[in-house]
Amino acid sequence: MQRSGQSRSAGGRAVAGTVSGSAGAAARPRPRGLADRLAAAAARLARDAEAEAASGRLGLWLPVVFAAGILAYFGAAQEPVLVATLALAALLWGGAALARGHRIAFALLAAAAAFASGFAVATVQTARIAHPVIVPPSAAVRLTGYVERVERRPNADRILLRVTAAEGRGLDPVPDLVRLSLRPGTAPPTGTPVAQRARLLPPLGPAAPGAHDFARAPWFEGIGAIGYGLGKPEPAAIATPPPLRVRFAAGIAQVRAALAARIRAAVGGPPGEIAVALVTGDRAGIPSAIEESMRLSGLTHVLSISGLHMAMVAGTLFALVRGLLALAPPLALGFPIKSAAAAAALAGGAFYLLLSGNDVPAQRSFLMTAVVLLGVLVGRPALNLRTVAVAAILVLALAPVSVLEPGTQMSFAATLALVAAYERVQPLRGRAPPDRFAGRILFKCAVFFAGLALTSLVAGLATAPFGALHFQRLAPYGLLANLAAMPVVSLIVMPFGLLGVLLLPFGWDAPAFAAMGAGIEAMVAISDRVAGLPGSNFRTDIVNPACAGAAALALCALCLLRGWLVALALVPAVAALAFAGAPPRADILIASDARTVAVRGSDGFLAVAGAGANRIAVAQWLAREGDARAADAPDLAVGFVCDRLGCAAPLPGGGRLALSRRVEGLEADCLEADIVVTPRPAPLRCPARVFSPDALARSGAVALFRSDGGWRVVPARPEGVARPWMAPRPDRPAEPAGRASDPARDAAQ
Repeated sequence: MQRSGQSRSAGGRAVAGTVSGSAGAAARPRPRGLADRLAAAAARLARDAEAEAASGRLGLWLPVVFAAGILAYFGAAQEPVLVATLALAALLWGGAALARGHRIAFALLAAAAAFASGFAVATVQTARIAHPVIVPPSAAVRLTGYVERVERRPNADRILLRVTAAEGRGLDPVPDLVRLSLRPGTAPPTGTPVAQRARLLPPLGPAAPGAHDFARAPWFEGIGAIGYGLGKPEPAAIATPPPLRVRFAAGIAQVRAALAARIRAAVGGPPGEIAVALVTGDRAGIPSAIEESMRLSGLTHVLSISGLHMAMVAGTLFALVRGLLALAPPLALGFPIKSAAAAAALAGGAFYLLLSGNDVPAQRSFLMTAVVLLGVLVGRPALNLRTVAVAAILVLALAPVSVLEPGTQMSFAATLALVAAYERVQPLRGRAPPDRFAGRILFKCAVFFAGLALTSLVAGLATAPFGALHFQRLAPYGLLANLAAMPVVSLIVMPFGLLGVLLLPFGWDAPAFAAMGAGIEAMVAISDRVAGLPGSNFRTDIVNPACAGAAALALCALCLLRGWLVALALVPAVAALAFAGAPPRADILIASDARTVAVRGSDGFLAVAGAGANRIAVAQWLAREGDARAADAPDLAVGFVCDRLGCAAPLPGGGRLALSRRVEGLEADCLEADIVVTPRPAPLRCPARVFSPDALARSGAVALFRSDGGWRVVPARPEGVARPWMAPRPDRPAEPAGRASDPARDAAQ
């Protein structure tokens, strides 16, 4: 019985064990398949999206959508109807207000309204500053007006003339503002009434299809014509007094000139010119070799007044004023010294903006700094993603065209990435330093250089796509150069520059400016050392704008989203890689004046004839090719055979191109060449394909691609595209006999 009982107990245990094992197997989760994993990921994304919407962070995307609306405006072929754009934006915002109780509908309508608002704001801005672009007069004209701005450069002075009267045949309409190039050293001071003979042109368009449009930015500045002076400016008697803005500009120019003279007296040579640039914004005296060195090393951002400089000036003033007020206990205890310091920093930033020339990049930087300081004044966090969003909307609303400028794109990309990065490393920054004095010093030094490295790395990665898009250049050693140079700039150059300005009324500015100059010398030495490293002159091919746009969207997703939603950044990142291939390279490039032409040689490089006639176009062509040669390089014409009548070169795939400069050579070129480019009127009978100023006046510059044994012509200004900043198209010329052609028509067929 005993054994039997034991047997039954064992059996009971065995049965129990079997039942327990079955239950455990049933409770154990099955291996998850792909569908289960995708469903779980989707549920997690939905929860994170719900949390994102509940926290209000979706509003951070409004500037992105707003900017997209502005880009859509500039991509339109014709000028939109102002009333229609405003009505659409108002209708969508009204719909969003009515849909506040429905989260998804509200988000979609708000996004659509922000897009429509960007489109409408750009339309309003264009209508507000609308002014005509001149048709070039056939002869020189005489302009009378006030000098509103002066830029002194090594090769030429440049003035902005506020025109009060004009004399000359064919000048219709008379532009309000004209930008003129003069012989070096001949520009009169700002505010001077002058009379000047000049040849005028409309602002230059793109040098090639898809290239930067040089006419757009001057048009939005109110400039209706550009040109060059004939002889020296003459004093003029103008009955009307100068406008208030001219008088104000003249006063600021006098202050800038006096300050620049004091700086040059304390700091001589190139360091003095860099110091003048950092304080007054005048970069004309910086040697081109130093500018190229700073560009190669990745330090060129130091030379142009931007958010970095504005932040340093405002931050130094804030710390200085707050520290001085804190020395008085009654003030520190009974007075909001933080707000007072912010107000002083804001006033100092405004003065620096005026002192630096009030250029668009400086305005953008000041606006960003002002938003931060106003947040401090009202007790809000100094700098976060919402601050960046507000600043972006303000900048784009005040100057919609800035969305196309490299400075705006790179500035906000760097700021967005840096703010997001520092928000995510915030927990690491809360670590307490060691107790010992030496340990605290080492800890703070390590934190400083780690922050500097993070700043340089994040900003460099964020701005790289835009640098490649606009300049076809990257700075591979930028991190190294910034790690070495930025402590000098942050701790010596900018603080002592500010100190020099503050001490100038008391006559003690020279020592401060001398210390600033010593820091600049160290910075230039670092730049030269880094620029001399192998591979520093790294150039890229033409970047597809779709690639840069997808990369920008990926950056926004990476910085603005949280949780698993960050993984959505992979979608535009993959799209950027898909668009990364360079577009096809043109076999022939022809400038809009028909005086400069480039042909691709058998080695794949461009050979250029007539480079001296249009160095701006040649520089653009070479940069877009990733070609390191300068626009005046002696080997550019290798591949062309030239004489006094013109030049000729073999074409890719066979044939011959002729650049015919003189009338007496046209007949022979028409018979011997397949393509003739000439600044002369097109001959009535020419078997070759002719590109002359009459045809190019409608199309602008053109690019030719070999296609199926013929040539595909792509104009910089396609037929049907007409925007206010573009030069008026002349009437279509009569078709000459033979094969002379209109490239804009050929491209449309």
